[in-house]
Amino acid sequence: MEPEAMKAFARERVEVLFNRGEIDRVEEFVTADFVNHEAWPGEDPGYEGFRLRLGRLRTGVPDIRMEIHEVVAGDDLVAYRATLSGTHLGELLGMAPTGRRFRVQHMHMLRMRDGRSSEHWATRDDLGMLQQLGIIPSPAPALSPPREQR
Repeated sequence: MEPEAMKAFARERVEVLFNRGEIDRVEEFVTADFVNHEAWPGEDPGYEGFRLRLGRLRTGVPDIRMEIHEVVAGDDLVAYRATLSGTHLGELLGMAPTGRRFRVQHMHMLRMRDGRSSEHWATRDDLGMLQQLGIIPSPAPALSPPREQR
């Protein structure tokens, strides 16, 4: 797959599966032997686990939105930097809804095969999301040093 086609694939995958929530189309975007290296604890890292995760995200955060900022591609890999945002209105990973909004940075990398992703890796600011939702307290602001030390 050419780099520009992989970039277009990544953008369409995010738009269809995350932004529009068309989970019934997941097989268009992942191979049957897909492996999600970022599966949540207790989650099947394969195709079915990915499909279930999308459903859980949509239930917990019905207005979920991923905005892609940059996409790079080469060989059989495509990666993108994005912002994930939404409002926690339903159960998510066993956490009761908080009604609070979050906005966090993500980086994703997909290995491509036969026009679909066969593997997925991600780096997400899950701690920042949990802090914004009020599930984990945010750290106290750092104290300024006395004037004579500045």
